[in-house]
Amino acid sequence: MATATKNPTAKEIWDTLSQINVNKHTEEKGGLTYLSWAWAWTMMMDHYPDLTVTWHGMKDENGVTRDITTYPGGTASVSCDVTIGDVRRDMWLPVMDYKNKSIVNPDSRSISDAKQRCLTKCFGILGLGCYLYAGSDLPRDTTSPKVTTEKKASKPRATKRSSKKAVEEAKKDSPPTDDAHLIDGWIADLKETVTDLHNRGWTPADDATKKEITDAIKSRDGETLVRLKKQILATADVALKLHDAEEEDNG
Repeated sequence: MATATKNPTAKEIWDTLSQINVNKHTEEKGGLTYLSWAWAWTMMMDHYPDLTVTWHGMKDENGVTRDITTYPGGTASVSCDVTIGDVRRDMWLPVMDYKNKSIVNPDSRSISDAKQRCLTKCFGILGLGCYLYAGSDLPRDTTSPKVTTEKKASKPRATKRSSKKAVEEAKKDSPPTDDAHLIDGWIADLKETVTDLHNRGWTPADDATKKEITDAIKSRDGETLVRLKKQILATADVALKLHDAEEEDNG
């Protein structure tokens, strides 16, 4: 594969990397989509073999510089920057477990995994697979003038919002249809809802619900996707209120 120029502009880098379809090199874990760091590195080397990666950290009590930043309570994060010519981009990531919760006193394996994910995410803000983090389903096309305004308008964007706000707005969801762009949006919305609730300490207790979520995403069943979102939000809202009430009583 022909490599790009040694000193490209930020736009040239973005236009090159953001057009690469990464879908065949991802996997699902905990309701989230992850891109293979090894494949991502290969793509970056194919296009920008002279890039450099710098890891940041902090000095420990013995004056030794570690490639993590630690916080009160024992949690930690990793951060790096990727430089291509005169273009530099930074990214950071907490050291988390398989449930995407920060790990207290993380071991070397957890730190290594976090660094791989952080580096891949840094490639994302340069353009490679960035659409995965936006909940989109296809890479953007910067070369084709045939993309119509109607298509862009019909594709909803997944937005960051709290589960409480999502509960209030759940009744406003559009009725199910077979429109592929709408279904893509509902899938992204359901995944984001599950992740948000998970980060607040709630996950479906029964395997049947978990399986139903997985099956609905695989089958792209619009009616089930919308129903599951409402059902999960309603159940989680009750459970979280009970949990909060118990904590207040114990306090």
